[in-house]
Amino acid sequence: MSRRMNVAAFSVIVIILAVYLSQSILQQRMIGTDLKKDGQGRYVVADTTAGYWGYGKILSGDIIEEIDGSSASSFHSVKRFDVIEGASTITLIRNQPDGGQERIKLVVAKGIGSENLLLEFILPVSSLLLFAGFSLFVYKRKKEDKAAIYLILFFLSTGFAYFSAASSGRADILGYLIFFATFSLVPVFFLQFLNQYLKQYQEPLVPKSVFIGFYCIAGAIIIVQIITILTGYNLLFFLEARPSLPFFIFTNLYTIYKLIQKFVVHRRDSLRNLFKLTLLGHLLGFMPFILLFGVPRLFGITLLTPQVASIFLLAIPVVYLYMFTTRQLFDIDFVLSRFLYHIIIAFIPTSLITTFGALITQQHNYTWVRWVQLFLMVYFIVTILLFSKEYADFRFRPSFNKNLYSFQGSLDRFSTRISRVMKRADLERLLVQEVLSILLVKKVAFLEVNRESGPRGSSKPDSGEVPISVISSLRDAAHKLAVGETVAVPSGLCIVMGQKGSTFHVLWLADKENRTKYNLDELSWLKTLANYSAIVYENLYLIENLIEDLEQEFQKQKGASPWVMRLIFNLSETERRRLAADLHDSALQDQLIWYRKLETVMIDHHMPEDIYHELETVREGLLDVIHQIRETCNEMRPPLLKEMGIVEALGQLFEQAQIRSNYVINFQVTDHITELSDEQTLALFRIVQELLRNANKHAKATVVEIGLEQRESIRLMYKDNGVGMELGELNDSYQHMGLSGIKERVRSLEGEIFFQSVVGEGLEVCITLPLESASMTREGGDDLDDKNLAG
Repeated sequence: MSRRMNVAAFSVIVIILAVYLSQSILQQRMIGTDLKKDGQGRYVVADTTAGYWGYGKILSGDIIEEIDGSSASSFHSVKRFDVIEGASTITLIRNQPDGGQERIKLVVAKGIGSENLLLEFILPVSSLLLFAGFSLFVYKRKKEDKAAIYLILFFLSTGFAYFSAASSGRADILGYLIFFATFSLVPVFFLQFLNQYLKQYQEPLVPKSVFIGFYCIAGAIIIVQIITILTGYNLLFFLEARPSLPFFIFTNLYTIYKLIQKFVVHRRDSLRNLFKLTLLGHLLGFMPFILLFGVPRLFGITLLTPQVASIFLLAIPVVYLYMFTTRQLFDIDFVLSRFLYHIIIAFIPTSLITTFGALITQQHNYTWVRWVQLFLMVYFIVTILLFSKEYADFRFRPSFNKNLYSFQGSLDRFSTRISRVMKRADLERLLVQEVLSILLVKKVAFLEVNRESGPRGSSKPDSGEVPISVISSLRDAAHKLAVGETVAVPSGLCIVMGQKGSTFHVLWLADKENRTKYNLDELSWLKTLANYSAIVYENLYLIENLIEDLEQEFQKQKGASPWVMRLIFNLSETERRRLAADLHDSALQDQLIWYRKLETVMIDHHMPEDIYHELETVREGLLDVIHQIRETCNEMRPPLLKEMGIVEALGQLFEQAQIRSNYVINFQVTDHITELSDEQTLALFRIVQELLRNANKHAKATVVEIGLEQRESIRLMYKDNGVGMELGELNDSYQHMGLSGIKERVRSLEGEIFFQSVVGEGLEVCITLPLESASMTREGGDDLDDKNLAG
């Protein structure tokens, strides 16, 4: 309850002061005349500032005789501040060129002038209201944070210093005190807020003793001003400016010095962006005021009015409000690179517009003609600028933003890798690897969000637990999710990477390590990744649906379509070729390298005979393994099968089979075997391979007879003298190559197969294939080359 009372009382005081200052500014006209005493004790006009009421009416050298009917020396603003402000009538004596004097009585206009309304009231009161709104926002969001109190005091002191400057300039005593009190405390409140804010990063800016010293100095300045008001005597008469100004300048320069120290210390760690942003923000906000108004004022020079110079200070509260309430930083490197790039690009069109604008306005044409000329000139220059900017973006922008190279390289790398993705888990693993390699983020996770049931599960449990606030935000935003869209969440960033029906695959990225926001280039890169991934997600789901359809087809057994069988066998052959290539290029080459190294060691080094024999055994073992790998590769990917044709390929197969086995092969073939399709050639080769494997492993045959002939169709005949089998034991299953696998191959080519066997009397197989099946004619047999197969 006590806190509420304090806040309420503080708010009432703020409102009362704001109302009082508004009334002071609106009811009085700013005269702007400075006085000095001459040798006779009279008040003589030293200067009248341009833009105020007295400019042109009260001239330098005029002698002020009376103000509001009384002597000038008794008027409150003259007595305390040596200025004429708040007067209704002014009587002055002006020396004439002929040596005479003229007595003039001026009546001061009431209320603020329209020419000063914007700078003296509208902008200051708008700033005060804005800062009051900021203060209320900070209090509601962070009232338990000690840094919030100093931030609120900084906001309000900045607003009141800006607002009360016009009242102080009118020699209003309360406005004068408010201005010098708040203006003196602005840099101290800011420094204390910054110090408290940096404590959360274990990086306090200055020790407590420094703040004690600053508050003592600020208090002394306020006391000096009170004494000046009460006695009319300026204790610091030797200063050209009020003492609050040098104190303001010194405090800000000290803050900049401490920030530079911190930046140098942390220029290579995660706090680099924090101190770089703070330092640049301070320089851009305070230095224009100090350099264009503060320092010149110390020497009696006015480059800018305080109202104009104070506008630069208004950007500081906005930046720190964002930093404090979101705990995030701007990506200052990204902003600076883009800002510098656009500054350079804008120089030429600005120069052209200024030059042509000056030439046009100097012409003595009618006003509307000049405006048309100016419009056409600006329109033409902007068009040329936009046209040339496309080239400049492509040619020069990468020099200012080095990340563009890494983003483009990442997209090229990712697009290459996803071509080999066959499972959703592999795609998500690639996405995680790419994100972690490019962005300064350590935690990522995949979530599935359903529009009806909300988010569920993480497909990457080792990535860290997803905050509950993120889950809640995704649940609220489920109705507006779309592929490539980012979702605002309290912690980090979420982006939709894929979709299946009403289910979305969402990638969550934690906050960046350097605590900056995700910049425009990073968001654009993430969106491009999402668009790539969405296509892959869709294809993977299509493959899953296709596999489900295939399984349903095969569950029907006899009802499976020939094209489905052909697809399965073609995919199987593709995988065999890929595996054979991998074995040949990796395992076989490694074996050969080790074999040669072993031979070199045995030749170049003398060793005991027993060890030599052991190594000889190892060498022979390596040769056997090399031979086995070569044989395996040849079986999985028959060499030159298409080039040699089926007859020569079978001949080589029979030679190798008879070397490894105990049976004899009698092969008979007609002389007119025309060129078969690649698919038929491969199918016949695989069928014969399997029949020979069966003869060796199961039939225990000693004689195998194989015939191949071509008439209206292709006919393959097989017979052995093995142990035979019961035909009822032959299972019709596509999952095993065996004899049932042979039946499925024949059926996929729309052929016919007949088995004849009795236990103890061997096995006979007769296979008939059409020269060109209906399905091959319909679908195009030439499209079954390796390059057109999936995978």
